[in-house]
Amino acid sequence: MRENKKWNILWIMLDHVTFRHYKKTEGARPILPAYERLAREGMEFTNCHSVHPLCLPARASMLTGVYAHHHGKLDNGEFADSGLPFYTDYLQQAGYRTGHFGKNHSGYENFAEKGIEGFYPEGYGNPYHTPEYKKYLQKNGYGNPIFQQKWGMATGFGLKEGNVASEKRYENGEYDLTETDNFNMYAGGILKDTGRVHESDFLTSAALEWMEECAAEGQTFAVRVDMWGPHHAYQVPWEMKDLIDEKEILEYPSFQEPPTEKAGMVQDFQKRIWEKNPLHSWEDWQMLMKYAYEQYSYIDTAVGRLLDELEKKGLAENTIVIYTADHGDALASHGGLVDKAGDMMEEVMHIPLVIRWPGMEAGRSCGELVSNLDLTPTVLQAAGITIPDYMDGKSLAGLLRGENAGFREDLLAEHFGHFGIRAAQRVLYYENWKYIATEGDVHELYDLEEDPFERQNLIRLPQYAGICDEMRCRLVARMDALGDDSEHVRDIRAKLQHSGS
Repeated sequence: MRENKKWNILWIMLDHVTFRHYKKTEGARPILPAYERLAREGMEFTNCHSVHPLCLPARASMLTGVYAHHHGKLDNGEFADSGLPFYTDYLQQAGYRTGHFGKNHSGYENFAEKGIEGFYPEGYGNPYHTPEYKKYLQKNGYGNPIFQQKWGMATGFGLKEGNVASEKRYENGEYDLTETDNFNMYAGGILKDTGRVHESDFLTSAALEWMEECAAEGQTFAVRVDMWGPHHAYQVPWEMKDLIDEKEILEYPSFQEPPTEKAGMVQDFQKRIWEKNPLHSWEDWQMLMKYAYEQYSYIDTAVGRLLDELEKKGLAENTIVIYTADHGDALASHGGLVDKAGDMMEEVMHIPLVIRWPGMEAGRSCGELVSNLDLTPTVLQAAGITIPDYMDGKSLAGLLRGENAGFREDLLAEHFGHFGIRAAQRVLYYENWKYIATEGDVHELYDLEEDPFERQNLIRLPQYAGICDEMRCRLVARMDALGDDSEHVRDIRAKLQHSGS
């Protein structure tokens, strides 16, 4: 792996992946040939976790290289700009042309002012409503995206000052996605056969054109391609509709087990999901799981087509490829959840990460504790840029070279609540152990080797008192090292320090 070469960088990000299902369940699962291809051609990081289980804070962390308690964007709401540089600022100073295609939802709306090229609607965005998408349809002779919704349920789980937010629901039926706005709904179904009209097709096409333009002009580039999927709505393109036999999707191990040993906000969310969701038996859910898995499989296929085009255009040999996600999906877990549940369960925290770096040994895996927060310093080091001292992540370049044994002993991730509920959480990973601390609520301890689906909270069992003390001490030490001492975590700190005394 040559350090003196100026590499192009392609950073692919998926959203809301059912990756835990792919890695830990039997029976029919998502089919991910592009992920597996990159694992064969690069390095697979098997123990990667999100820095934060929500889109906006995780994405803000990957732009700035710091935890949410440093950049200040704590959940999916609106927060002031911290003024921290983006990783793209450093790349531009080093002569890179920087691009971003797809979902932004980072809490930063000034991408154009930052000199970032591409396509990135403000806020959460809806690509199907943009003029760029309509031009894509016209250019390729595709028809409008027609979504045949087969399953849907009301949204509106946010709590604000004790009042349930207004709910929104689309009844099952047929919708033109350029005219309706059920893009981010709890819904599932099929896209009719009108061409390659899925958002992932549109984004990969636009990003490839931009990369070709950069190469033709002799400019080194770094680009993010951020899919909106496989986040719900689970809109499955026609060619994938029969990919998976729903009857072969086995019942998720914690499907019938409500989260009675988890935080109250998770229990409350599960109850509200169960009341609103028309699907209750596993036979009902198999249809929903099929849609979720098939959309994930399709987006991975779109990634594969992008990789093929890089090869054809002669760009692959000079381009580092990173393939990851912002966070996972709690789908079907802990009593039949949908979405993120406002918690740090492994279904939401465990994410994919593969990196293909030309010239390095292929087909290796790495089990070190890593995070998507580490990608920002990794990209900077790949570009030959000195990593700023204030960044919280660690470059993965040494691991890719086969160095840095004992990369880190433990890993912290954080959360500040969801759906209008302000309840801070911290999680610490150490060896096979996972400790979750929730503000004003229960703490949790799991042995992820023996209990990968978090079915038994060990926190109160006397035989685990020693490991509980160890995890609490480590969590406090990690919070101290990271300057994580804001008012949001005072209750957590007090409980950790009192319990460990």
